[in-house]
Amino acid sequence: MPDQPSGDLGQTKQRGRSNRGRTLLAVSLVLVVILALSMRAIATFWTDFLWFDQLDLSSVWRRLLSAKVTLGAATTLVFFVLLWGNLMLADRLAPKYQAIPGPEDELLVRYRELVAGRQRVLWLVVAFFIAVIPGFGASAQWQEWLLFRFGGSFPQNDPEFGVDIGFYVFKLPFLSSVVDWMFGFLIVTAVVVAVVHYLNGAIRVHPMGERVTQPAKAQLSVLLALAAFTKALDYWLQRFELLTSSGSSFDGAGYSDISAGLPAIQLMILISIFAGLMLLVNIRRKGWALPAIILGLWALIAIIAGGVYPAFVQRFQVEPAELAKEKPYIERNISATRTALDLGTVGKVDFNYEPKLTAEAAKSEQTNMANARLLDPTIVLPTIQDLQVEREYYRFLDVDVDRYDIAGKRTPVVITSRELNLDGVTNPTWEKLHLVFTHGYAAALAPANEANDRGEPVFLVQGIPPESTDAPELDQPEIYVGEGMSGYAITGTKQTELSSDNVTTEYSGKDGVPVDSTIRKAAFALRFGEIEPLISDSVTDSSKIVYNRDVVDRVREIAPFLELDQDPYPILRDGRVQYIVDAYTTTSHYPYAQSVNAAEVSAGTSGTFNYIRNSAKALVDSYDGSVTLYLTDELYGGQTDPIIQAYAKAFPGLFTSKIPDSVKQHFRYPEFMFKTQTVAWGRYHQTDPSTFFNNSDRWVVAQQPSDRGAGAVQADTSSGASAEAQTAIDPYYQELKIGSAETAQFVLTRPFVLSSGDGTGRNLTSVMIARNDPDNYGKLEEIVMVASADGKTERNNSVDGPVQANRKMVTYGPVTEYQTLTGQIGSTMRYGNILILPQGDSLVYMRPIYVAQEDSTRFTVKKVVMVSGDAVGFGDSVEQALADLVDSKPDGAAVIPSVTVPSTNSDPGSSSTTVPSGEERTATELIAQADQKFTEADERLKASDLAGYAALVAEARVLISQASAKLVAEGATAKP
Repeated sequence: MPDQPSGDLGQTKQRGRSNRGRTLLAVSLVLVVILALSMRAIATFWTDFLWFDQLDLSSVWRRLLSAKVTLGAATTLVFFVLLWGNLMLADRLAPKYQAIPGPEDELLVRYRELVAGRQRVLWLVVAFFIAVIPGFGASAQWQEWLLFRFGGSFPQNDPEFGVDIGFYVFKLPFLSSVVDWMFGFLIVTAVVVAVVHYLNGAIRVHPMGERVTQPAKAQLSVLLALAAFTKALDYWLQRFELLTSSGSSFDGAGYSDISAGLPAIQLMILISIFAGLMLLVNIRRKGWALPAIILGLWALIAIIAGGVYPAFVQRFQVEPAELAKEKPYIERNISATRTALDLGTVGKVDFNYEPKLTAEAAKSEQTNMANARLLDPTIVLPTIQDLQVEREYYRFLDVDVDRYDIAGKRTPVVITSRELNLDGVTNPTWEKLHLVFTHGYAAALAPANEANDRGEPVFLVQGIPPESTDAPELDQPEIYVGEGMSGYAITGTKQTELSSDNVTTEYSGKDGVPVDSTIRKAAFALRFGEIEPLISDSVTDSSKIVYNRDVVDRVREIAPFLELDQDPYPILRDGRVQYIVDAYTTTSHYPYAQSVNAAEVSAGTSGTFNYIRNSAKALVDSYDGSVTLYLTDELYGGQTDPIIQAYAKAFPGLFTSKIPDSVKQHFRYPEFMFKTQTVAWGRYHQTDPSTFFNNSDRWVVAQQPSDRGAGAVQADTSSGASAEAQTAIDPYYQELKIGSAETAQFVLTRPFVLSSGDGTGRNLTSVMIARNDPDNYGKLEEIVMVASADGKTERNNSVDGPVQANRKMVTYGPVTEYQTLTGQIGSTMRYGNILILPQGDSLVYMRPIYVAQEDSTRFTVKKVVMVSGDAVGFGDSVEQALADLVDSKPDGAAVIPSVTVPSTNSDPGSSSTTVPSGEERTATELIAQADQKFTEADERLKASDLAGYAALVAEARVLISQASAKLVAEGATAKP
């Protein structure tokens, strides 16, 4: 018997060791599972570093990581210390245990038995896991932290408090976040501490004595008082946030905000401080009646002062005299919005419009007509795809407009890069998709103002291998980083990379991470979720893996703090295809500036902002994958952007302001920026508060006429407007000579019309242009339609807008006849961009006309139609349409002179006769004769014989009319 206790003790120790063993095994299994689940994340993390490192941008990777980790770790540490310290204090303040019969006592007994001797470890774990939550949330706000740390000042102060705008943009967002975190965590800490006090017996639901012990009450009162003081700080910051609030008529603080909302916030600051003091005073008082009353009054006053009172002021003081009350605040909004959207320096050019284009004016100035864009990027994309794609594993995603020196003359061009299309690979295998078909190839480039005799683009860069004619040569045409390229490619393998059936290549660029070890191959296999990078015999130690291949995604990886344009465009430079990606800095914290919804500006975008600058442009080399970020803020009038300057300080060496001329000459004013500005300009060109408030001179961007012709135009009997699609005209690039300028400039253009109640806005008011050439880059001008009379110059609101001009085009007799003919032979006709071309003191609207054969998407340029005032011109070319235009009647009908042809009558006394009726000839013969007349007319036009040209065109039109009539008659006869 004496040995029994020893045996029991041995068994207890054995069971203890067994339990510890099972615990260690369970913990080990959990760690293994966590590690397995984390392997892909670890592999991605490591390969991200390798990618940055091979681009010589590891310092950027470290800065991004340190910003996230520092902010997350600091937040976690502060909250951990706050919570853990309070939990430990709660344990020290716990009363001695006194058993009280009942269910509540049984719960506390079980809790004490469970945590006995383990409180410190338990509180460490609880505090850590709770503190980690805001830590992760804080790490996601690393941009606010970097701007807070590196942000400087703006050249403006806000009009209410006189505070530098930099405080609102750089300091206020981060401070507001910190205060919100602190307030929330103090409340969470108070709740957790209250639970611990309950478990420790310091708070009892069914007390025999006091409900809350004095130490517990003191700790909770201090926590709640700190929360009240933090809320007072939050209210203090809300004073500034008023200036970026949204309103029904305009953004920023209005009369009711300043007169009622601001005093209410100041009152809430005092009440919050008073509530905090009362909570501290209550430590020495019994019960919770005093703080309960204070908190109740606090909530009541917050509702009345923060909501009811401002609403009362708005309804009974502002609304009866809204303009008078809001006028000074409207002025603030106008001024701030024009500055924040970079509209403060828009130049104004009066265009003294003359409705009639004279022959002298048409002949004296040919620059704009010579540069007129015949190729519409959207319509010619399928044509270029059909003519130039060469192989099914390539594609052209979109067509961009740029300018190049062609044979010593600057020429507007359309350009598109031949991108990799893995969906076109036949019998795809892993090796084909990643080792063989690894790249896009070269580009197609053609003058935008020219077409060949078939109406197709005249390609100056084309084919595989690429051939250049009077255009930049492509010595390294392969595209490893391009538009829409996803996935990864492995170069330097045992497989041959194919450019086409008879063209192979071997990558020699510096892009790509070497996979020269098994661990690297395994890491990439985990990253991409494919085992082949690890086990393929074709992958050698000399191989490199290229990923992040989409140009926009690549720039976003390097500079995630920038908003990127979704339409990069290629340029041909240094024998390669390179891409320019426009980057923007934005914020929603500019006081009084009007907020912009990006989705309303351009489809496919999202987010809101009230400040924007195109402060950086990225140049991405398609072959070696290098990314160069250029600072471009000073190109816009020499003013620096404080936001991009803050990021330049945060990431030293990432940006450069040294821009090569060969790059600068291809800079374009970005379309998204211009869309944002033009949408806002329709309202914010009104600088008078009364006019602004009443919208009495509001403009809208002109509507885009249908591209389908007369069949798409129907009269709206209620408004007299056409029922065409009412989408706004997209900005378009063109070479344009304006006014007395000596040469044409490459500009981005968008027209405005008067806003109307039915949303159709018909009359042209102005045209906004953005200059793109290096000497005047970024300069905005509005060309305003004016008229002079009696020595006075006034706005001219009687100028046709694009929709009105288009109506004249599509209802013009020869155009409708031509459309009828093309339809009867099964072809499809479409109209291109409607261009606005200044010609002397007149404006010419021009649209190219495209035709595609039945069941074809290859649209080719066949005709050109023009409108100036009431005159309409139509022809096979710009020159023909212009000649026809200046010879048109005022009512828009073509002048058809008395036309004679050599006699076919047997009467020898008859020397000439009118065009025969056509009854003796077939429709085919009539069309052939009309084509011959058009050819003869071209010869007359080249000889500058406008009268002879017009006569021959008129003859041809008569023949076409006769052919059309015959086709209609034949169709009717054929019906059963």
